[in-house]
Amino acid sequence: MKVLPGVFTGFLLTFAALMFFAQSASAERREQLRFCEDPWAPYTLGEIDSVPEGGIAVELFKELGERLDVDFQLRLLPWKRCLLWAETGDYDGVMLLTRNDERAAYLTFTDSVHEDKNLVWHQADRRFGHSFESFADFKGVRIGVTAGFNYGERFNQAVDEFDLVVEEAPNILSNLRRLDLGRIDVFLVNKPAAEFSMVEFPDLRQRLTYADGPFEALPFYIGLSKASPVIFELERFNQAIAHMRDEGTLERIFSAQPAP
Repeated sequence: MKVLPGVFTGFLLTFAALMFFAQSASAERREQLRFCEDPWAPYTLGEIDSVPEGGIAVELFKELGERLDVDFQLRLLPWKRCLLWAETGDYDGVMLLTRNDERAAYLTFTDSVHEDKNLVWHQADRRFGHSFESFADFKGVRIGVTAGFNYGERFNQAVDEFDLVVEEAPNILSNLRRLDLGRIDVFLVNKPAAEFSMVEFPDLRQRLTYADGPFEALPFYIGLSKASPVIFELERFNQAIAHMRDEGTLERIFSAQPAP
């Protein structure tokens, strides 16, 4: 039996159209999850109330999206608003954070994806009578911290026990500048975040240095809102994280330094 050329062409066009609509329908069925973070270089880069422009955590979620077949809608928000909307379920979760009891009340945490520790930054020419080997060494020292950051229960207890002087600033760079000006004596932050914040300020970096300090490395997690159905996908998240760890993908992502 012969098929007329026009009929065959029409068949191909119909088939192509059906395939297109099938793929479109499949894309529409792809799960969409909303996750937030605040601008936290080098983990998330960009401006408040916008989609992040890049960063380590963004690369992490790109990889997770492929492995979980999920469309992650990422947004940068003020930190307290991000946590509040994760608590209420307006967002399905938080991209990257450390764990404490307050957050655990409304978030379920995945297996850890990374860990890092806070260092004690100070002016390079500043000399102290001790090396900050214990939290007691912070007595009488003006300590700069970033608003909303979790410095661990040991530090929180030491603040009360030793009546430590703690002064908040809204972000890492503002703390580093306050430190440079002598408005605080030390600033607590991990090395990647501090180094990235000073990439465009090499003179500032030359004037500051750090001591190891008494902090332990804290695990970083993805937080899933207990008010969202996403918590039922915890096992899928953890399986993907385990595969990424075994393959060296997590190490590759977190060792990369994004462009400022």
